[in-house]
Amino acid sequence: MEQSKSAVAIFVVVIAAGGASAGVVSVDGDGRSLSTELTSETNAFAADTDGDGLADDEEVSAGTDPLSSDSDGDGLDDGLEVNRYGTDPNARDSDEDGLSDGAEMADHGTDPTAADSDSDGLGDGAEVDEYGTDPRAVDTDDDGLRDGLEVDDHESDPLVADTDQDGLDDGVEVIDHGTDPVAFDTDGDGLSDARELADLETDPTATDTDDDGLGDAVEVDRYDTDPTIADTDDDGLIDGRELDAIADPTVADTDGDGVSDGAEVNDYGSDPTAVDTDGDGLSDGEEVSDDPAMAEAEPARFDVFVELDYMRGRKPSAEAIDMVVEEYADAPVENPDGSTGISLHVEIDDEIDRSPTTNLTERNDVMAEHMDYEGKGYRYGVFVVDPYLNGRDVAGFASIRNSNGAMVCKALDPPLYQANHFMHELGHSVGLGHGAYNGIDSSQVSYEEYTSVMNYNSGREVLGYADGDPFDDWQHIEDHVYTPPTDEIDDER
Repeated sequence: MEQSKSAVAIFVVVIAAGGASAGVVSVDGDGRSLSTELTSETNAFAADTDGDGLADDEEVSAGTDPLSSDSDGDGLDDGLEVNRYGTDPNARDSDEDGLSDGAEMADHGTDPTAADSDSDGLGDGAEVDEYGTDPRAVDTDDDGLRDGLEVDDHESDPLVADTDQDGLDDGVEVIDHGTDPVAFDTDGDGLSDARELADLETDPTATDTDDDGLGDAVEVDRYDTDPTIADTDDDGLIDGRELDAIADPTVADTDGDGVSDGAEVNDYGSDPTAVDTDGDGLSDGEEVSDDPAMAEAEPARFDVFVELDYMRGRKPSAEAIDMVVEEYADAPVENPDGSTGISLHVEIDDEIDRSPTTNLTERNDVMAEHMDYEGKGYRYGVFVVDPYLNGRDVAGFASIRNSNGAMVCKALDPPLYQANHFMHELGHSVGLGHGAYNGIDSSQVSYEEYTSVMNYNSGREVLGYADGDPFDDWQHIEDHVYTPPTDEIDDER
């Protein structure tokens, strides 16, 4: 009976209201007719049936459920979404970032209307669920790189400041040095990026900082050279070329011959690891010194120097000397510079007093008084009237491996005879002694067998040394040349 009275009362009110106006009659003021509210099961006496802050008619307009305070189930009441947060009450994840609007507000403090709250290039959901980064921090690990850059561009770890553990923060690597934040050794030269930058001052993006042909790690760990200086010892050769020449890149003059390695290789073509490149008994330093006596010397070509004095009326024939010079030039001796032959330099010097005979003692006296190139690697010779040795006249004589290889020659005519005797005595002076072979200074071996002016069977009308069996004069000279001593020359180049 009570329910009937209520219904009647409501009906009476509706009729009354209807009689008063042609519009929709809303009991609760939400703009919805009683019949509509009854049909939709909303509360006709409550403008906001679900108490979510939106009137029922507002919910209908918004497409939300007036019977549910949180239409999209995102943890936020519909009224708050519409009136406070500006989110979509019908979308659980308004910004489609993978996080529900409620979770963004309650759990993460992020903006539910912005997919990337911190604008770091990563969506909030990806930061929370995939990378574990802070969606409110542009640079979670504070390494100088935005989280998005770390993930998308560099593949570095946005949670670790120094992804590759090389001692450099990822941002420092990318921004300051251009190195790879996920590679301990960006250039793959065997040195960590941090060591290159902090300790060595090398370029961590270049395997060979100084471009000298040696990798930075090889320079530091194997050769102790400076990886930032192409020519560590400042000798004129970059470190890589020094090693190619088997020279020491930390020592300017590897062989200690007084010539820098660079000058040997670049200027003279000599060997920076050999004191005497051409094996002529003169050091490379002596051959390239400023001493005028060595003006014609070449450190990569065999040289023989002779000072010749002569008694009055016994000056050696230029033609005779030229014959011997040519024989030496044609010698089958291979030189480091690629040429063949020996350069014979003859300095015809002083005219001295005439003496009818010259013995060993007199020769020594003459040499002591007249030799101008003592201590400069020169052999000494004198052309005389009549050489005299061991109580008899001879065509000449010479010392072997002493007394500057001093020679005494008889000035005979014609020039060929002079050349023959000079070449014979010069052979002794450079090291061809009878102890080397029994055919030297003897008649034991026929000239047909041993074709050398050192053979007494040769006569006066031939020139030349033997270059084959049974004895090779030229090879013996090349291997065992005697060169007079030189004063030490301190002239580093």
